Amino acid sequence: MKRKRYILLYKSYLVGFFFIFISTLIIFNLFYIQNYNYSEGYKKSVIKKTIRTNLIKAKRGNIYASDNSILAMSVIRYEIHIDFRSISEKLFQENIYSLCNSLELLFKKPKFFFYKKFQYEKKKGNRYFLLAKNLDYPHFKILRNFPIFNKGQIRGGFIVEKKICRIHTLENIGKRTLGYDDHRGKAGLEGAFSKYLKGKDGKRLEQRISFKIWKPLKSGNEINPENGKDVYSTIDIYLQDIAYHALLQELSISQADHGCVILMDVKSGEIPAMINLEKTKKKTYEDLRNFSVWEGSEPGSTFKTMAILAALEDKKIDVDMIVNTKGGVMKLKGEEIRDSHYNGNIEMNPKQILELSSNVGIAKIIYENYKENPEKFIEHFRKWKLDRKIGIDIPGESMPFIPKPGKKNWSSITLPWMTFGYNIKLTPLQILTFYNAIANHGKMIKPLLIREIKYHGKSIKKYTKPIIMNPSIARKSSLIKIQNMLEGVVKNGTAKKYYNPEYPYAGKTGTTQLNYWMKGKPLSYNSSFVGYFPAKNPKYSCIVVISKPEKGYYGIEVAVPVFDKIAKSIYPRIERKILFKKKENKENLLNQIIESKNFFIDKWIMPNVVSIPGKEIIPILENRGFHIQYEGIGKVLTQSIQPGTKLKKNQIIFLKLEE
Repeated sequence: MKRKRYILLYKSYLVGFFFIFISTLIIFNLFYIQNYNYSEGYKKSVIKKTIRTNLIKAKRGNIYASDNSILAMSVIRYEIHIDFRSISEKLFQENIYSLCNSLELLFKKPKFFFYKKFQYEKKKGNRYFLLAKNLDYPHFKILRNFPIFNKGQIRGGFIVEKKICRIHTLENIGKRTLGYDDHRGKAGLEGAFSKYLKGKDGKRLEQRISFKIWKPLKSGNEINPENGKDVYSTIDIYLQDIAYHALLQELSISQADHGCVILMDVKSGEIPAMINLEKTKKKTYEDLRNFSVWEGSEPGSTFKTMAILAALEDKKIDVDMIVNTKGGVMKLKGEEIRDSHYNGNIEMNPKQILELSSNVGIAKIIYENYKENPEKFIEHFRKWKLDRKIGIDIPGESMPFIPKPGKKNWSSITLPWMTFGYNIKLTPLQILTFYNAIANHGKMIKPLLIREIKYHGKSIKKYTKPIIMNPSIARKSSLIKIQNMLEGVVKNGTAKKYYNPEYPYAGKTGTTQLNYWMKGKPLSYNSSFVGYFPAKNPKYSCIVVISKPEKGYYGIEVAVPVFDKIAKSIYPRIERKILFKKKENKENLLNQIIESKNFFIDKWIMPNVVSIPGKEIIPILENRGFHIQYEGIGKVLTQSIQPGTKLKKNQIIFLKLEE
C-alpha cells in the first residue's frame, strides 16, 4: 500500500513539474518576443502582409496618323467576377431570372446557360467566379445596372477589376509598322518611340482590407504617374488602306508567300503607307513581319538602273551607243547569261537595254568597261550609301551587302552577275530610297515615319525637316537620261501593258530567282516593281515586292498590277485642289453643328466633331446608338473615325478631349 502511495505521489510531482516547465517556457518566449529582435521580424512580417507599395501604371501615349486620327491608344478594359457568398439567398432567388434574361441580351448566350451556372456556383459558394473579361466601358456601364449587380460588391457580389489595354484602330492594316513594346520585345513605332510613349509609373502605399482588395494610404510619399507623350506619325490612313487592299488582292490571286508595299513622299521622305502581309497556315494574309525593313534579298533587274547610272556618271556610255546583245545569250567565264524578255533585237542602245531588261546588254556594258577596275564601279554604291543601313526610325533594318573586289565573296563572275541584281542584298526600303532620289532630281532623303512628339498638346520634338543623306547622287544630265529611261520602261518596255497617258508613271520591273543554287529543286521567285508618279514632277515613289508567287512570277505579271492600282487610286488626290476654309466663330460653329438638322445627313456617316465640346457631342452620338470612349475634358481634339466614313451598328468611336 505504501509503495502505491509513493508511486502516485511521484506521478503527481512529475505532472506538476511538467506544467511548471511549460509555463516557464511560454513566459520566456513572450518576454523574448516583446524585448528582442524576433519582435521586429514578426512586426515586419505582419506589415508585409497588410501593407504594400504598389506601382501606379502611367497611361501610355497615343500614336496618331498624319491627319491626327488615332492609330494606337490605351483604353481601360474591365474584368468582372461574382462573389456568390455576398449575395443573400432572398436577393438571389428573387432576381436570378431577370438577371439571366439581361445577360442573354448582352452576351448573346442562352439565359438557361447562366441560370444553371449561377445556381451551381451559388451552391458551391464561389467567391470569385469569372463572368466576363475585356469589357469596354459601354458594355460595363450596361452590366453594372443589371439586377443583383446594381447592389454593388458588398450586397450584389459585383467585383470589378480594371486593366489598361493597347488598341490599334486599323487592326491588320499596318499592324507591324505600328508594332509593340511588351513581352515579345520591341517592334515598329511602339518599340522605337517607347521612351516617349511609356511615361513614368507612380507609387503609393496600400493597406489590405480583404483578400483581393487594397485601400490607398495617405502617407505623404506618393509619387503620381507621369503619362506618356503622344507620337504623331506620317502614316496616312487613306493611302494605307489603298496600299493594303491592292497588295492583299494580288497576293490572293498569285497565292504568294508574302509581300510588301512602301509609299514615300518624294520631297520630304515621309512614308504615308507601309504594308507587309504574310500567308498564314489558314491561307489568310496577316501583318506578321516587317519585310519592308527587315528582308534583304537580291534585287534582280531593279538594280540595272543603278548600274546604268554608274556608267553614265563615269561617261562609259551614252544613250546613242549600240550594244550587240548576241541574240539574248552570252557565255562568260564558263557561265551562261540569258535574256528573259528577248524580242529578237540583237543591237540595242542603253535605253532599250533598260526598257527591255536585257541581262546580256547590261552585263556587256559593265563588264567591258570595268573588268580591269571593278573597284571604280563598286565605289558608286558606297557613295550612294547602298552599303550601309539607312537608319530608319523603327528597329529591325537589315544590313545591305555589296561585294568588294579582292575579298572572299568576289569571283571572276561577280561583276557581270551584279549588274542584273545578283550577288548583292538590299531591303525594299533601301531600294526605294535610291529610286526616290532619282525622282527627287538627285537628292537622297532619309525615309521618315514620325513628324512630331507632343505632351499635353505642346510640341516636344519635331521631325519635319528632311534629312539629306546625299545632296546629289549624280550629275543633272545623267539624272535626266535615267529618268527618260524609266519612263520608257512603262511606255515601251516590260511594263508597257499598263501604260496609260492619263496616269503616267516611271519605274523598273524586277524578277529574281531565289533558290537557283539548289539543284534539283523547283525555282521560286521575287517579283518587284519600283518607281514614282506622276512621271513628271513626281509626288510619290513606291515599291512593290511579292515573294514566292505560285501563279505567275515576272514583275509585270505580279508586282506591276499592285503599283498600277495604287498610282491610279492616288492620282485624283494629287490633282485635286485643296481648299482651306477660315475658322468660324466658336458660338456659330456650335450652333451650326449641334442645332442644325443637317448635322447627320445620314445617321451612319461619321460627322466632323473636332472643336465641339465633348459634353455636347458625346450624348448626341450615344443617342444615335454608337459607343463612345474618350479621354480628357473640353473640346474634341481628335476623333478615331474620319469624317465621311460609313459607320456600323454599335461602332466604337474614340475621342480625345482637351481644354
